[in-house]
Amino acid sequence: MGQPSALTEAERERIYQGRLTGKTVSVLATELGRSRAAVRKWGRRLRDEGVSGLRTRRRGRPRQGVLAQFDSRVVQAARGLKQTHHGWGADRVLVELRQDTRWRGLALPSRSRLAAFFKEQCPECLARHQARPPAPAAPPPATAAHAVWQLDNQEKVELADGEIAVICSIRDPFSAAIIASQAFAAKTAKHWRKLTWSEIRDTLRAGFAEWQTLPDSVLTDNELVLAGTPGDPFPSKLTLWLRGLGIVHRFIRPHCPTDQPQIERTHRILDGFTLDADSRTDVPHLQLALAQARHVYNELFPCRASDCDGHPPLVAHPELRYPRRPYHPAHELALFDIQRVYAFLAEFTFTRHVSTTGVVSLGRCLYSIGRSQAGKCLQVRFDPIHREWVFVEQTRPEDATEEQELARRGLKQFDVWSLTGLAPVALPAPPAPLQLSLPCLG
Repeated sequence: MGQPSALTEAERERIYQGRLTGKTVSVLATELGRSRAAVRKWGRRLRDEGVSGLRTRRRGRPRQGVLAQFDSRVVQAARGLKQTHHGWGADRVLVELRQDTRWRGLALPSRSRLAAFFKEQCPECLARHQARPPAPAAPPPATAAHAVWQLDNQEKVELADGEIAVICSIRDPFSAAIIASQAFAAKTAKHWRKLTWSEIRDTLRAGFAEWQTLPDSVLTDNELVLAGTPGDPFPSKLTLWLRGLGIVHRFIRPHCPTDQPQIERTHRILDGFTLDADSRTDVPHLQLALAQARHVYNELFPCRASDCDGHPPLVAHPELRYPRRPYHPAHELALFDIQRVYAFLAEFTFTRHVSTTGVVSLGRCLYSIGRSQAGKCLQVRFDPIHREWVFVEQTRPEDATEEQELARRGLKQFDVWSLTGLAPVALPAPPAPLQLSLPCLG
């Protein structure tokens, strides 16, 4: 049998009241169904302490502090070091205590006990940890061929002629097909460069043309040329070009290359297929090798990625040959809708500080607001109807609804030509209407 449970406060109260009325220990033990020893123990405590004896006492030694067992001089020195140097943690304070000859031969607290002591005795000296923002959601998985294309660059590919190449590759993760792979000469006077956004646009456009389709979305990492300036929500030109074609530009989570493992695997596949000396002679030879590698992989190679089950991607997924959203290079301007771009820009509200010369930067374009507005923090929105940036100031910071419009400026550079690189085709003027003279019938 286990040990009897402790008396409840109600039972102790009955013992207290019973003893006051003259009941014996035996009678109270019978009424409560408890042992005589337990009733006698609580009766004595209540006799000596009164009502305060009803409370349960904490077992063990009374609490005296986290570092109560250490020399008070050591404790005072640790507190003083922490209060003098707020940025020092427990480890740094311990280093200082160990080097002080005054404490030789005295026991020093451990790191964990010292940290608990600082939290208890001087919480104002501790760093304030802000709650981490919720982690962004992973990009949605592909559910069909050409629903998602993953794009990434393989950089610093050294060639035999001394050139350094960068390979931009695209892969369809649902079917495992390699959509495109384009090599660019990237050697500079000092070392090598990253690709420009127009070179990435050309690679995507080549994929559109070869497969005669537009994907629903394109997934990339967060590089500057792909996503725009870090910390600034202003979309990149690549994002706006894709939006004009009705394609959603999605991004992996920061520092999470595993969000697009298929394209990362593609770099290794193409390396294995093009590692011979002839393929790495120069950029033209590398491009021919990449085209051959894609042909072999897509149509002949026993692929075990996705659900190919040992079949080439085009055999396992014949729907790859059927356009999801038909595309032809000659029809791109017809497919590109600049109003989609303007509607997308209208979804944002940008915060900008006016420079000392009265200038604001938006999308790497400068807009003069006036020196009288220098130093102000403005909210910027896009008016898609008039194609203008609207600069407003919150007249009452505590009330976001109180705003004053300060200026409007026309949109710069973000037109059809700057985003597509294609000049609009001038349509011939319609012929002049013919005027026929009809005979008058009497």
